[in-house]
Amino acid sequence: MPYVEWCEMFSIHVPDIDRQHTRLLEIANEFHAALKANRARQTLFDILNSLIRYAEEHFRDEEKAMEAAGYPEEDLLAHRALHEQLYDDIYRLHGEFQEAREKTIHDVELFLNNWLIKHILLEDKKLSPYSEMLRKKAREGRLHR
Repeated sequence: MPYVEWCEMFSIHVPDIDRQHTRLLEIANEFHAALKANRARQTLFDILNSLIRYAEEHFRDEEKAMEAAGYPEEDLLAHRALHEQLYDDIYRLHGEFQEAREKTIHDVELFLNNWLIKHILLEDKKLSPYSEMLRKKAREGRLHR
């Protein structure tokens, strides 16, 4: 059973971003399951690296979508700062794994709760009211990646 299952509650009604959130949760679930199963450190490290790479792509795309949707500049800057903090957090976790520091399942669950779940539900949801503007631009072919 996955640690976190995608459900409508996570949707921000921007299909590309929802797909990316779904994939982030899948990778996070893979990481959690590997840790719980006591998989080799290299396996955990590889999964964490894929999470980092995908998060970088996602953050870039999400910020572009916010700009395209007319998300208020001040709010976009604040959201970018949150992404920077998430980068710091995931790189810290990455460093701890690289230095072979032991992480408990509870530590990882807290990280995943704060990093993915809370961020999507509390911060990314703020994009929902702008989703219609994104869909309209996409239909008109004016949404560029």
